[in-house]
Amino acid sequence: MPNKAHVLVVENDKSTCQGLVTQLRDAGYDASPASDAKSALEGIKNVCPDAIIMDVAIGAISDFLSQLRGDSESATTAPVILLAARGSEGSAVAAMETGADDFLVKPTRASEVVARVQIALRRSAREEPARSVALRAGPIFLNTERHEVFVRGSDGQHRALKLTRREFALLRALMARKNQMMSRQQIVEEAFGDGAPIDPANLGAYIHRLREKVEPNPAEPRHIVTDRGLGFKIVD
Repeated sequence: MPNKAHVLVVENDKSTCQGLVTQLRDAGYDASPASDAKSALEGIKNVCPDAIIMDVAIGAISDFLSQLRGDSESATTAPVILLAARGSEGSAVAAMETGADDFLVKPTRASEVVARVQIALRRSAREEPARSVALRAGPIFLNTERHEVFVRGSDGQHRALKLTRREFALLRALMARKNQMMSRQQIVEEAFGDGAPIDPANLGAYIHRLREKVEPNPAEPRHIVTDRGLGFKIVD
């Protein structure tokens, strides 16, 4: 790695923090530790990290992210990967709406952490959107690797959805090209593969079932929208 990317690790557990720093350095990255959000914001002014790993248990995640994504002295576009204890995934998903890019459930493996950093850095370099791991559209969050989908309800709570294999593939294809109108044929090819035994003319039935699961009011869809002359797209 000729120009080493720098990863800032924000974790209040000293042993865990040092372990992550060591893992990243062993993988060829520069890495530095921060014990809390305040020291992280100070460090960002000097370090200018290419990616940030942060434990949601640090607290005040939304305030931290708003400063990162705002116009403060610590503002940065560096991707943020959150670490969440099992059972606190909802907090991580909520933080993604404030500016985080992905999350991992602890305990994590070194290979998984390094892989997520690599993916996040490629995404920030504007690689193809279909390669993204974490996808968002309005209240809908999808993780391609874990095959998880969450939707934020009107009460602000996030609930996990159970989608069939084809529903998940369809939603992923739409979200990978958010705000882009896709023809029926294009959706079938990107969701199910070229030559899939699905007639594009019947795609509406799959869209209908998907809307019933992800839309607040399936009868008046706000996120999976239709242009009868062109096809479908997903929007915020």
